[in-house]
Amino acid sequence: MPLLEAGSLKKALGILAECWPSLRNNSSPAPCQQQVLFPPAAGWQHLRILGYRCLAEHNAGYEFMLKLEPLSVRLALPTLLELQPQNSYSQVALWLTRLGLSGCQTVQFAQQRVPLCQALSCIDLSAASQIPASALNDWLARQPRLTAGRFKVLESWETDDSLNLHCVTTDCMSRACYHWLQQQAIRFQLIYIRCG
Repeated sequence: MPLLEAGSLKKALGILAECWPSLRNNSSPAPCQQQVLFPPAAGWQHLRILGYRCLAEHNAGYEFMLKLEPLSVRLALPTLLELQPQNSYSQVALWLTRLGLSGCQTVQFAQQRVPLCQALSCIDLSAASQIPASALNDWLARQPRLTAGRFKVLESWETDDSLNLHCVTTDCMSRACYHWLQQQAIRFQLIYIRCG
C-alpha cells in the first residue's frame, strides 16, 4: 500500500473529524451521527479500548481481559458482553481518500440510510477493492458486517478511569470476534458494546 502524502493524510483526517463526533474538539453538532446502526436506546455504548490481554486459549474457548473506558451510564456490572468490532478511523480515512469520497454522504446499508463513514466502519475493509462511486450502494449491500461477538463475563470491576472485564468466548461467532480483538484492535479504538 503506498504511503499518503502529508496533504492527503490531513484531508483524510479532516473528513473523519467531520463524521465522528468523538474526534471533534468542540461541542458543535457533527454533520453525521454515529448512533444510526447502534442506537443508545437499544443499549449500545460507544467506548474506547484501553487494553486487551489473552489469558488462556483452550478447546472450550478463549479467556481474555478487556479494559475499556468507563461506561457513560452506570449499570449493574455485566454478566454478558456483546461487542461489535469496528475498523479504525485510519482504515476508513485511507479508504475514503483513495476513492475521493466524503464519509458524510448518506448511503443505504443494513436496510437503513446511514453516513458512509459509519457503514465502512462495520465491514471488512482489508478485502475491499476500489469501486466506482456510482456503484457504492450496490457494493455496500453485498458486504457483510464485521462479526459481532457475545462473551460471558466471568468477572468485572470498575475503577475511576476504566471498566475491566474478564471474559470467555461462548460460541464460534464470539471466537471470530475474539480473533478480531487479538489481530486488529488497537488501543483507544472505539467499539460498540452492549451489556447484559
